[in-house]
Amino acid sequence: LQGAPAHTLVAHHDLSFHGPIPEIVPALQVEAQPLETLEVRNLSYCYPETGRGITAIDLRIVRGKLTVITGRIGAGKTTLLQTLLGLLPKDEGDVVWNGRPVADPAAFFVPPRSAYTAQVPHLFSDTLRENILLGLSEPAVDLPGVIHAAVLEHDIVALPQGLDTQIGVRGVRLSGGQIQRTAAARMLARTPELLVCDDLSSALDVETEQVLWDRLLATDAYTCIAVSHRHAVLQRADLVIVLKDGHVEAAGPLATVLASCEEMRSIWYGQDEE
Repeated sequence: LQGAPAHTLVAHHDLSFHGPIPEIVPALQVEAQPLETLEVRNLSYCYPETGRGITAIDLRIVRGKLTVITGRIGAGKTTLLQTLLGLLPKDEGDVVWNGRPVADPAAFFVPPRSAYTAQVPHLFSDTLRENILLGLSEPAVDLPGVIHAAVLEHDIVALPQGLDTQIGVRGVRLSGGQIQRTAAARMLARTPELLVCDDLSSALDVETEQVLWDRLLATDAYTCIAVSHRHAVLQRADLVIVLKDGHVEAAGPLATVLASCEEMRSIWYGQDEE
């Protein structure tokens, strides 16, 4: 409802307190404008209470590629993602989708254009199935496909009621890695043009993490921006962006930034493990 007129915000509608829940009509894919390039130009945001944030960020994302944003704790990684998506109001700068400026990122970067998994995914006290679908019609979703891509198939078999297992408040009955992979499946169910992930695999063991990224990157179907300092993710990156104190310290393939950037070497060799 961003930007909706006042009469829309207070308009009366039927509420379904009883009986079957009305079907939710998903956004039309024709509105997605298939992603070819995404550019960020001079993007800046400063937290008023601390004066910290990001300054003059430039980057260019190409369809089918993985861009990994890395840096020490407090470097501005999550702030960059949230400012790009309009979850934080930019102080200046432009976001450009396929050569056209995005006027309202918060309204623009939603499915089917983009899907976002935050650093701490939010699950609901419902079944695993409903946490993945989150209102989508099951026939409209390739549920086996997204479960496979999110490496959840073996976990579901082990659950007492499979996909219909109640996972408890905020997914309390799941492990941290299962919560992350459930959020990944929910993101993929929306078939977005752009995946935006904040530490998507931080709670996974090494083997599961490798399988997850292998499956996500097996084709060029996904264009992905990921925050991570994990080797398994950085090694797969087409572009690594190194942030330091809110600005881009280095950018390029992993081998290039390792050779040229002391900050990257510090992260890679574990001197500042998160």
